[in-house]
Amino acid sequence: MKNITFKFKNLGDMYKNLDLSQIDSNKSLVQIFSGLCKKKEIVQIQNILKERYPYLNYIGSTTSGEIYEGVTTENEIIISILNFEHTTTQYFYAKEESDFQTGVCLANTLFKENTKAMILFIDGLDSNGNDIIDGISSVNSNIPIAGGLAGDNGDFKETFVFDKNNIYKKGVVAVALNSDKLNVFTDYQLNWQPIGHTMTVTKAKKNHLYELNHTPASEVYKKYLGEKIGNNLPFSATEFPLLKLHDESDFQVCRTFINKFDDGSLITIGNLEEGDKVRFAFGNVDLILNNTKKNILEYENFEPEVIYTYSCTARKAFLQSQIDIELNPLNTIAPTYGFFTYGEVFHKNNKNSLLNVSLTILAFSEKTNKINTKSKKKIIDEKLEKNIISNKHYLVLDALTNLSNKVIEELEEVHKKLKEEANKDYLTNLYNKRYFDEVSHNLIEIAKRQNSPISVIMIDIDFFKNINDTYGHIVGDEVIKNIASLLIKNTRKSDIVSRFGGEEFAILLPNTNKKDAKEIAEKLRNIIEEHIIILENTKEIKLTISLGVCQMNLKCDENISKVIDNADIALYQAKKQGRNKVIIN
Repeated sequence: MKNITFKFKNLGDMYKNLDLSQIDSNKSLVQIFSGLCKKKEIVQIQNILKERYPYLNYIGSTTSGEIYEGVTTENEIIISILNFEHTTTQYFYAKEESDFQTGVCLANTLFKENTKAMILFIDGLDSNGNDIIDGISSVNSNIPIAGGLAGDNGDFKETFVFDKNNIYKKGVVAVALNSDKLNVFTDYQLNWQPIGHTMTVTKAKKNHLYELNHTPASEVYKKYLGEKIGNNLPFSATEFPLLKLHDESDFQVCRTFINKFDDGSLITIGNLEEGDKVRFAFGNVDLILNNTKKNILEYENFEPEVIYTYSCTARKAFLQSQIDIELNPLNTIAPTYGFFTYGEVFHKNNKNSLLNVSLTILAFSEKTNKINTKSKKKIIDEKLEKNIISNKHYLVLDALTNLSNKVIEELEEVHKKLKEEANKDYLTNLYNKRYFDEVSHNLIEIAKRQNSPISVIMIDIDFFKNINDTYGHIVGDEVIKNIASLLIKNTRKSDIVSRFGGEEFAILLPNTNKKDAKEIAEKLRNIIEEHIIILENTKEIKLTISLGVCQMNLKCDENISKVIDNADIALYQAKKQGRNKVIIN
């Protein structure tokens, strides 16, 4: 393959010096990274190309900075051409009714049996890049995809992608690379460090984040990171994005923001789902650049002929003048080009993702020879770590970061244990009334949304006072523990079995009407009636229970209290009618 890449300071420079006479349009990958972000400027770029090379296909994007031979530029035009020997290209633009369908359309149109990779540029503000990538993955997640979301120099006002036919404020321009000999390598660098405790996304709709830990997202930033950070969102989140935890992939995924609303909610670049676990993350220049050096040897092993890098605008904003220290080493391996994006398209281990704050790498080679440098990498790593003078500031910071995170992990573990203990009855290890009331609130909300029934069984051990009077309170406690064990063994995992105090128990039954609840109650009554409790140094003990059942009225009952009261009334009727009975209210 042959790389021909131009850098133009302005449109006049491009008009004067552009020469693509040696290009084979059928075997060329042409990417345009335009730091000129106004529509009228893109029109002029297209007109110059159309006038001189009307048959040339290309994909283009507005940027928040360009990368030329490992050096950052701004407000310039990069035209990167890769002439292949054994690879053909196919270009396409897609915009369907939904972003997911746009991704499906792209994959169905461009993916062939010999497709080795696809590069796509997505508008940076109007499309949901996450949904587009999910659409592609629904068709085929094995083919590497790369690229990014268009930028507009950090203004977050208007971005464009384009091809030879048009300029698009919404949609995707893409090119597929089809070959039997093309080698493709992908990687990414993040190296942002987690900090602070784990938080849960409690309200979100795709890329609209409302709440963390039931608190408006921007208020969480203000609480933990201070007024200056909280009041300057979304821009301040460049330094402190959210890091997703326990992701299915084996690489880290950050989420940063492009908009803030009056209610404290934020628009993220990339989706978050309710239940996701996240932590704040912070960037450190030394950690980032040190890891960059370590990764270079792995890239050398691939022997690329050209490297394309699509790097996050937030990364550039954070590293500022030191961004080239991260990029320059790539260019020592192979000519490196790309642009700064509002989100990076990435593929690894048969999984496609939309990343933030990362630097993604797409490298190509049509060579067949490979050299293994892993042993060399190990030696260099050891030198970095064992040298008594160099890298001490990096090692100290790394140690302090590890110490901070380890302390937080231990505190969270203690908090988790204390919370579990606070939710459990000390004698039976059943849930206590406090937890019963707390969890019932969530289950009732689900029941109302799904219009599914929910019922309660109240239980009391018959004549329990006689057991205490006859055998003493120690035996009485063993009886209560015995009954609790029977209740747990004979109810469903989804049921909430609780001890309310003394000899009284309550069971919350999700997705259960009063008829089914009565059957469960009768089953429990029979099991306990037939059960013989044998305790050391005592006679055999047989006992019975009385049960009251009530189904919640989803339209009238606002909380669980009314349902418990009605089940209690039924329980009282069961006792009044001779005990060892089930009564429905």
